[in-house]
Amino acid sequence: MEMLIMSFALMRKRASLVLALMVLIQIALLGVALVFLIFKLQQIHAAVTEFGHEEDSFLRELADAESDLYRTSLLLRDDLALEGAEQLRARQELIDLFTQISTHPVHRPTWISAEMRQELDTLDFLRRDYVERARIVTAWPEQRRKLLGISYLSSQLAPARESFVASERKIGSLVRAQSDDHDREMAEAIERIEWLVVRTVAGAVALTVAFALFTIWRFRRYENERESHLLRLEKAEGDLRTLSHRLVLSQEIERKNLSRDLHDEVGQLLTALRVQLGQIEPAEPSLKANWTLASHLADKSLRSVRAMARGLRPAMLDDLGLAPALQWLGREVSKTTPLNVEVQVEGAAAGLSEQARTSLFRVAQEALTNCVKHASSANARVSLRESAAEVVLTVQDDGKGFTAGVTSGIGLLGMRERMEELGGALAVIASPGNGTTIRANLPKTAMERK
Repeated sequence: MEMLIMSFALMRKRASLVLALMVLIQIALLGVALVFLIFKLQQIHAAVTEFGHEEDSFLRELADAESDLYRTSLLLRDDLALEGAEQLRARQELIDLFTQISTHPVHRPTWISAEMRQELDTLDFLRRDYVERARIVTAWPEQRRKLLGISYLSSQLAPARESFVASERKIGSLVRAQSDDHDREMAEAIERIEWLVVRTVAGAVALTVAFALFTIWRFRRYENERESHLLRLEKAEGDLRTLSHRLVLSQEIERKNLSRDLHDEVGQLLTALRVQLGQIEPAEPSLKANWTLASHLADKSLRSVRAMARGLRPAMLDDLGLAPALQWLGREVSKTTPLNVEVQVEGAAAGLSEQARTSLFRVAQEALTNCVKHASSANARVSLRESAAEVVLTVQDDGKGFTAGVTSGIGLLGMRERMEELGGALAVIASPGNGTTIRANLPKTAMERK
């Protein structure tokens, strides 16, 4: 049986390892594909974001350059038209603006084309030309500025400004065209990524289908082998259970015979010995002490033999029934151990078979033994209740308890096997620090006499 269990566990371990390996491979492949896709998408997002920011910054700079020229015209007109403090303020602003335009040329992004770079050179030339023409007016004498300033603005500066605006708008058109080309490239890149996603998903689906088919085949083979092993294991367990049942029956028969022999043979011999000692009580003081000691030993031996006979199998279990035997068991445990046992009986429970009486008595005996040895209980209650359908034996203590389902010894296993052999059931209710309750349920079918 151990070989079957080991083979079953090894086969299950191998199948689990293979399945886990395939799952890990699939997860790794999908993870690599996902990381690659995320990396590509981040690259595209970064490129689009960077290009968008640079494009917006460049167009704003062009717009600011055009605005600076318009502002130059306005300040120059104010310088020609105003007088006094206002004229000085306008002239100072104009000088500052000239300085700003001269020291801040239009920025050239890295992504501009050769045509756009040529247009930017033209734009810078037109911008500097406009500024130089405007500076000429500020250097004129006051009378000449008043006389020729307005006509100079319309004949020289206005055409220069229009040329600058035309060049700036051409550059804007080129930027928008390049932005459209960039958008098309990004769209193509996203389309390629979408196709890569489709192929990745298709590969994952194909791998999943292959994995599912392999899993089905593997588990079918595994289930067939498992069924074969389970059949052999069930047969072995059935044979073992039958052997265990026969051993228990043989043990009970041997206990019964040994208890009867101790009670009938050895007990009667010791009783006869005690009677003979009583008939030869010596009168001499020298022999009186020896006679007293012999009588005491005979009485002690008789009590020990009777106690052993009752411990092996109390005669009242066969003569009087289960209820008196349980009451005697409670008195004996209370008398010989620190455990205080209370026995409650509801119903006669007189229709039990010999095997049922024996099994229930052994369950109560084993449960009280566990209370003394393991639970450190101070009090225990044994309850026997008979109903129309079943007999229920309950043993409850106030000991330290244990974790039910985790701790299970030979005693609990033996009690459960005794009940299941008769078609009954054994329930264990326990938790650390809250005591233990053992409940044995035996149906009426097991109560019929054999």
